[in-house]
Amino acid sequence: MSTTTAKRQEIVDELGEIQSQILDLVEQARALLRRNGLQGALMRAESYWVAHVITAVSNDHDYLGGSMVSLQNTIDEIKNDDD
Repeated sequence: MSTTTAKRQEIVDELGEIQSQILDLVEQARALLRRNGLQGALMRAESYWVAHVITAVSNDHDYLGGSMVSLQNTIDEIKNDDD
């Protein structure tokens, strides 16, 4: 049983909204560290968990490498799947 085009678009839209929320929350965390002068913690976060989260969620980033399958890849797969 194949998923209808409308249902597929609904899933894509909802996943896109989740993606936006995750990226917004990461930016809020960065801003919190920056605002409070926690440069060392921010640098470590950027090098580790921020990079992990962003590369897992999006293909639009400046980090080297990325996730084998990101949330964006999943969104694109659902959007472009013809079955």
